[in-house]
Amino acid sequence: MSRKRVIPILFVFLMGVCLLCFGAEATAEPLISKYGFGPLFSIVRVKAPVFREFQALGPFVFHESFEGRDTWGIRPLFSRLEEKKAGNTQWEVLYPLGKFQSGVKNHRYFSPLYRSDSYKKKGEERFAFFPFFWGKTPEGKTYGGVFPFYGHLVNRFGKKDIRFFLWPLYARSEKDGMVKTNYLWPFFASYSGEKGEGSRFWPFWGHQVKRGVYQKDFFLFPFFVHIRKNLDTENPSETRFFFPFYGRRERQPYLHETHVLWPIFSDMQNDRYHYHRWDAWPFFTRAEGDTVDWWRFFPFYEYRIRNKDEKDRWDEKRIWFWPVFKEKHYWAGKTEIRDTHFLILSRVLKERCAGASWWIKEQNMWPLFHDVQGRHVRKWAFPDPLPFTFEGYIRNWRPLWTLAGGSTQGGMHRTRLLWGLYDHINVKEAALTDIAGFVQWEHEGADIHRFSFLQGILKYENISGHASLRFFFMPWRLNWQSKGQVIIFEREEWGPR
Repeated sequence: MSRKRVIPILFVFLMGVCLLCFGAEATAEPLISKYGFGPLFSIVRVKAPVFREFQALGPFVFHESFEGRDTWGIRPLFSRLEEKKAGNTQWEVLYPLGKFQSGVKNHRYFSPLYRSDSYKKKGEERFAFFPFFWGKTPEGKTYGGVFPFYGHLVNRFGKKDIRFFLWPLYARSEKDGMVKTNYLWPFFASYSGEKGEGSRFWPFWGHQVKRGVYQKDFFLFPFFVHIRKNLDTENPSETRFFFPFYGRRERQPYLHETHVLWPIFSDMQNDRYHYHRWDAWPFFTRAEGDTVDWWRFFPFYEYRIRNKDEKDRWDEKRIWFWPVFKEKHYWAGKTEIRDTHFLILSRVLKERCAGASWWIKEQNMWPLFHDVQGRHVRKWAFPDPLPFTFEGYIRNWRPLWTLAGGSTQGGMHRTRLLWGLYDHINVKEAALTDIAGFVQWEHEGADIHRFSFLQGILKYENISGHASLRFFFMPWRLNWQSKGQVIIFEREEWGPR
């Protein structure tokens, strides 16, 4: 092709792109507008609620802005989410392997090679970027270190004080007046303090005493274990175990539990609640008491009800031919919930408030269909081979294999097929339907109707009976009254759509 022919073609092409993006339109901007040829690329704009979207190369390149949330990325490599009102920003790289989160109160990082956190609350500060860590308590005490070479922690992991050097060679922790020192963890340990003492050479033997509170002994762990606990209460307990042949646990004066060939046979009796349970695990269970009734004949049938005489607190479970059918029916606060599973991964979750009607919160017919609903939000997808509801999975992975999907949020309803080959958007009384950018029709209430072919090469518009027709983006249109015979040619000025 000669250069003389190429230059006019490029000029026409560039003009077409400009018209697609800005449009030659003298009328008011539509409530919903879409430009481009999906799934190659497309731009969507909605005036109320304010929504902006750009997508290219099907589901791979995306940018979305809606209700203070701005999201963009290249699936599945990375994505960025910014919540402007909350002041939070989140990056995800090859989700779930890499993650970065920053906000007003905390920062988090994670990847296969490192994890780090930064945390501030009520005068307490924490920062970790493996292998370094640092912190300050609300009282102003500072600590830090480099794992596993040296470190000091204060009021962390349930301990008053933790120190280590060349871990696991040496570590020392303090809790409730007891000091525990580890050498070559977990093999050697010693216990000391005003309240008790002990030592351990795991797994051969161990002895630990906190005077008046507990005593723990083992020999060839886990085969011989003897534990006495709660000695400072009115209901001390004692456990003896000769694994796996025999075990006995008692908490005076009401609890008695016996195990034979653990975990197969067990018998438990709790006199406080008139509760008695027999197990031949996993095939048979029978339990009854003041608040519980339980039958299990695995895998054929299981029925259990707890808190059966208490309104708004009871919960009920029923299983038929596991894993074919399982249902849980219970209360969570003032909400009644019915959770039904079919073949483990398929699910129908319903809930209702007292006296209200049931509504479906989640439907998952794995691997074909997944539908998650909130009070004002809904998202569904077909197919959905991974039945996860994690936001990171929904944002970074699910659109790649979703052939059909839809959402409802902020009063906007949307249905898409084949990554935007077909797209339907509905907001209040306005709706737009687009087929690959070639054919598009929309309406706003009963008075405004539009139809376009190839993004405006042929465009028809009817506003309250005033109709118009435009060809090839020309700056003039053919106008007429839709109920009359008068034809008017009217020239218009170019302007952004």
